[in-house]
Amino acid sequence: MTTPATTPSMGYLAKLATSASTPATQPFAFISESMGKRQAIVEREGIKGTRSHYTEDTRLGNAPTGGQLVLEPTPEDLAIWFPRILGAAAVGTSFALAETLPSFFMAIDRVAKVHTYPKNWVNTATFSCSEGQPMKLSLDIVGTDETEGAAGTFPSLTLALTQPYMFSDMEITLNAIKRECKEFTLTIDNHLHKDRFFNSTTIYAAPAEDRTITLSCQPPYAAENVDLYRQALAGAAGSLVLTNAGYSTTFTFGMLQVPPEAPNVNGKGELMLPLNMVARKNGSTMELAVTHDSTP
Repeated sequence: MTTPATTPSMGYLAKLATSASTPATQPFAFISESMGKRQAIVEREGIKGTRSHYTEDTRLGNAPTGGQLVLEPTPEDLAIWFPRILGAAAVGTSFALAETLPSFFMAIDRVAKVHTYPKNWVNTATFSCSEGQPMKLSLDIVGTDETEGAAGTFPSLTLALTQPYMFSDMEITLNAIKRECKEFTLTIDNHLHKDRFFNSTTIYAAPAEDRTITLSCQPPYAAENVDLYRQALAGAAGSLVLTNAGYSTTFTFGMLQVPPEAPNVNGKGELMLPLNMVARKNGSTMELAVTHDSTP
């Protein structure tokens, strides 16, 4: 006879929080997560006179840990995540790029059990938004290990309830002119070295090997925007600004280089110009700097 689950683990009961180190003190409302430790079972190879495989011939192999976290961040949330994404601690309202990234602790209450992740880093961060929608932040996170704890051990924390940014809060400036567009995607990829196991089944560090920052959007291919097609190789500075209720966030790009992509006709609708830009350092001006005021 099947034994029924007496207490279903419903997703709406889940909780998630982080901090620089244990215990978790920074709670977040989130859309989804896929954090986990995924350890391989390794089998000894060899001809054994049978097609059967034996449990005695197996060992546990490497155990990569990490996953995705998706949320619609508040300005207070962004103040916590920017140093983890960019590398440098805040100086007033300024958040700069750095060569190394800080680690952070994460706890997830999955109702039946509480899972903790002692040391994690942000591999990629993708900010995206489209017409009529809140801005999303999708994080690809690399961790070192996972611990399963008893239900009820998640700390008692209170979520900060603040309005998220909407697409209508956004202004984008390209080639010195403010532009209309239907969506944007900004990706910061820290290129973490995710499989540095050496003689261990878990990693203890995930150093960054590179950094690429891309910005994509599609303004209308109108007379006001024809200057954005086939731009000079050097590119131009740009910015993306979000403001709401006294909060403001400004992404300033040192130089955005734009490979030419034609605005193709696909039906009777408005022609859009695809811009898939790469942010690069220009002299002493970094490829990206963030100014973020999380105090209304």
